[in-house]
Amino acid sequence: MKVGIVLGTKPITPLEFWVGVETGNLVQLDDVLYAESEVGNQKVKYYGIVQEVQKFLEGAQWVYDAHLATQGVIPINIAYVAKVSLTRVEPEVFIPPTPGDPVYTAEGEEFEKALYYDQMKVKIPAGLSRSGKVIYLNYHFLDGTEGAHVSISGMSGVATKTSYALFLLYSLLNHSKERRINAIIFNVKGKDLLWIDKKNKNLSREDEEALRKMGMRSEPFKDVKFYVSPYPGNHSIPDSERQDEKVVPFYWSLREFAQEGLIRFMFVEEEETKSQVPYIVERIANKLYYLAKHSPEGRLLDSYGRDIESFQDLENRFTEAIEQAEAGSKDLYKEWFGDASIQTARAFLRRFSRAASHIKRFIHPTQSSPIKWEENKVSVIDISSLHSIAQMFIVGAVLKKLFEEKESRSNPFPRVFVVLDELNKYAPKDGWSPIKDVVLDIAERGRSLGVILIGAQQTASEIEKRILANSAIKVVGRMDSSELLNKEYEFLTNNFRQRALILKKGSMILYQPDIPSPLMLKFPKPPWATRKQEVEEEVHVPEDFNNF
Repeated sequence: MKVGIVLGTKPITPLEFWVGVETGNLVQLDDVLYAESEVGNQKVKYYGIVQEVQKFLEGAQWVYDAHLATQGVIPINIAYVAKVSLTRVEPEVFIPPTPGDPVYTAEGEEFEKALYYDQMKVKIPAGLSRSGKVIYLNYHFLDGTEGAHVSISGMSGVATKTSYALFLLYSLLNHSKERRINAIIFNVKGKDLLWIDKKNKNLSREDEEALRKMGMRSEPFKDVKFYVSPYPGNHSIPDSERQDEKVVPFYWSLREFAQEGLIRFMFVEEEETKSQVPYIVERIANKLYYLAKHSPEGRLLDSYGRDIESFQDLENRFTEAIEQAEAGSKDLYKEWFGDASIQTARAFLRRFSRAASHIKRFIHPTQSSPIKWEENKVSVIDISSLHSIAQMFIVGAVLKKLFEEKESRSNPFPRVFVVLDELNKYAPKDGWSPIKDVVLDIAERGRSLGVILIGAQQTASEIEKRILANSAIKVVGRMDSSELLNKEYEFLTNNFRQRALILKKGSMILYQPDIPSPLMLKFPKPPWATRKQEVEEEVHVPEDFNNF
């Protein structure tokens, strides 16, 4: 449909032009238009996205001329113009269109050409445009074929970062032609994600229609397993409001803790980088690995053949070594602490004891209950109610194990999509930690191994820059004005930075390498429940749960 003509009263370049909107037509921000022009003996089409819309009075000179115009005292025309930023020229003849050339709304095949959908071999829905058209994402920039990883930024509670991360995961699970796909979701806040396999009874007809447009049914996630903390004092009982066969506790044996070097993830606070404690942590991690390697199956023995069955036993060994050193005998001390000073060893012991109090429920003397991410399509790991030390320990331990498993294989299948919120806590811009090393490995080498990160954070400026640099897809929700001034948001061209200040819930700005301009999109409320009250079916909670 023709909406206007190319204006000649404003400069026209090969990258942008202005449209004079004809009477009776409606053009708004984010509309996709194209102009047709004759260049030589060939027809050239200039595709673009509306980035600015203006209305003003032509012929008006004074402040109150608008009053006079409405009263019919003076003859004045209302000018309705729109600026179009080009996304594509077919064929590639970079000569500006000519004033007076017709401009049309891009529909069907023209819409697909404007946004390069015709060149995407595999595309998945990423949301809907303001006009209700499906916005697609090039799957090959998500799965590692041409690029990988997603970075989602936005203010807490307003930007719906986690909601969009799950929607994107839901879309790719529904539309990807690959069957060998798994997902690991860390439930960081609240208990929102413990019901994603249940239908949302509050889903509106508009949301159902939006899902239908994108080729999705109004159904929750399928084939989900929920991994939750073990109940304190009883590893066989999940510490969760929800109690059914899909909810299982997870924990490690003390031998696994030693063999996999998990003690490193107990010391991840920033202050650790300012002392010699990391030297001791690394030495003790190597010592525990050696003890596990030379202990009988299912047990962990110290160098004197004594069983180590708990964190308390470990703490006793460290205390014993320090006390012997203070009494003049340093043989045992050197086994554990090497040449570190006794003051540093004491500092290590204090921090170990503090971390152990938050992590001990996840360590069993002899048994383990691992996270078996390949057994189900989606694995939700609930760490929402835990202290930040325990959260960081679990994220680090799980991702390290996943990465090692994927490294041991000769191909990237099955691909694993990891959804992790609060990424700025696990991979901060400044400082170092074992978790940051693991997340960096995933960002830089995960593409080839089939480990894809969908990370969310409040502030991209506080994330390790190499993680952002390796994220092919960038998404922004509502942002704070001071945050938007940072160079991490340079991809928000034209007026998108200003618009990010006023975005509503359910609206996001998407950038992908295929398309020169960011795209504004909206996505529906989820068809899965985000809290127990939204669950369509009755969920049974044992009456004696609180008596465990």
